[in-house]
Amino acid sequence: MINFQFLKNRGITAGFTLIEMLVYIALVTIIVSVIVAFSFWMIQISAKAKVNSEVLANARRAMEIMTYEIRKSKSVYAPTSVFDKNPGQLGLQQTAAAGSEETTTFADFFICNQALCLKREKTPPIALTGSSVRVTNFLFNRRLNSLNAESIRITLKVESLASNKPEYTNSIELTGAANLRSY
Repeated sequence: MINFQFLKNRGITAGFTLIEMLVYIALVTIIVSVIVAFSFWMIQISAKAKVNSEVLANARRAMEIMTYEIRKSKSVYAPTSVFDKNPGQLGLQQTAAAGSEETTTFADFFICNQALCLKREKTPPIALTGSSVRVTNFLFNRRLNSLNAESIRITLKVESLASNKPEYTNSIELTGAANLRSY
């Protein structure tokens, strides 16, 4: 046990002074403020990273599907294709699956309600991009490569719809090309 009489005789008092109490309160306030500010900053960084990830994932997935479909196609179906114009459209003629009555089938890529869609013959369109993004640039160019095989160049720009705040939006533009199979 502390002998307060002994401390008082030596000029030492037990307890806090008003200045010490104010210093402690100020230090605790500063520490709490820093923790709160850091937490808000982490939440903002997390939201921005989520938006960036979502935009990139949608654009990459759409580009991969388009290049895959182009590579397995026999030719471009000109009546439904729109080249060198935004928004473009691409119609592809493909070999029908084994066991099908037909030998040829068709696939089309186009914009529907701000999404990139794929429509196969006799099926409804499938959205290749999610509802949290929109396609703002969709362009096809026809080219011949060095082997005189037809090639399609794709330009795709995807933007986020997540928020009206600029710090929570993102866009990405991907460009790729794929050769139609030549056999």
